Amino acid sequence: MTKKVVAFILIALLSLVVWVYRSSNFEYNNTIVLIKQNTLFKHALINPLNTTCDRHPLFVIIVTSYVGHVELRSAHRRAMPLEYLAAYNATRVFLLAKIPGNERYITQEAINDESNTFGDILQGQFYENYRNLTYKHLMGLQWASTTCSTATFILKVDDDTVFNFDRTYEYIKTLSTNKSNSLIGYILNNTQPRRNTENKWFVTYEEYPRSVYPQYLSGWYYIITPDAARIISQEATYHPYFWIDDIFVTGLLTESLGLKLKQLPLNYWLEYYELLECCLRDMIKKSIVCDYTVGPNGSRNNLIVEFNEAYRNCHKWGNCTRPNDYNLKKECVVSRERTIFSDGKAIIDHEIL
Repeated sequence: MTKKVVAFILIALLSLVVWVYRSSNFEYNNTIVLIKQNTLFKHALINPLNTTCDRHPLFVIIVTSYVGHVELRSAHRRAMPLEYLAAYNATRVFLLAKIPGNERYITQEAINDESNTFGDILQGQFYENYRNLTYKHLMGLQWASTTCSTATFILKVDDDTVFNFDRTYEYIKTLSTNKSNSLIGYILNNTQPRRNTENKWFVTYEEYPRSVYPQYLSGWYYIITPDAARIISQEATYHPYFWIDDIFVTGLLTESLGLKLKQLPLNYWLEYYELLECCLRDMIKKSIVCDYTVGPNGSRNNLIVEFNEAYRNCHKWGNCTRPNDYNLKKECVVSRERTIFSDGKAIIDHEIL
């Protein structure tokens, strides 16, 4: 065997090793192979030790979380400790993936310790990557609709979403338990695929040939029944993979199944982080109760803790009210209109606070 042949074989083997490594870490298949094999959670690296699903909880919270977001998961646990959730007949699981090769600040041993301490982690056998969020999303729905199938509802949230647990609980209690295929959240209509290659949400015509996405729910926060979660997970096996998870799961799959989406009340949602900060400040400094429930944390990890504590303190001391003529969105000025996909920054007029 000549030196050239040996060199060619070595180069070919090295190329194969690199391709396998890159595929396992960053790429995804065109069809949901893992879903077809029902392995997204059954053969996960870590399964939650939480046993509260054995007693028919009112709802289970599934939180999509990047594996390195230790502080965010800690904030969720401090805002809503396990014993507090149990008192309201609720439970919670964090959805993680495998640690990617470029992650320097977290180890699998640390994740194992976190799981052993809190028993609330489900870690899939796929790598953390933005284009793998659909796997993580469906893994959570599979787990909740199978392992926690006795729950009445499932609440899906992102780890950087701030939500008021007490108001969520009160709203869920009002929902009819007879609707087996309910999906309730913030509905987005007539959203168009971004075709600019510089856009974070850039989608090729090969990935999505249509000019408009179907109606779908924001993945920040939505409520779904276990029955709906189960049939959505099953329906995924018949569709090509699409990496924008909320569009795929609550849009393309629900459209195929003919499931109807329901809009949350208008006073439920704050799209801008700055408005959430104003709402928090009102409760603390003016004793004006915040009647909104959900918003982004603006990269402030502890905001979910402060928001829930301020709301509970208002009701604990019984001194929080809201004047009939008070409008948060007029008092707290955001100078620039944005959509859920935009990257503009708001400016707050602090003179009126």
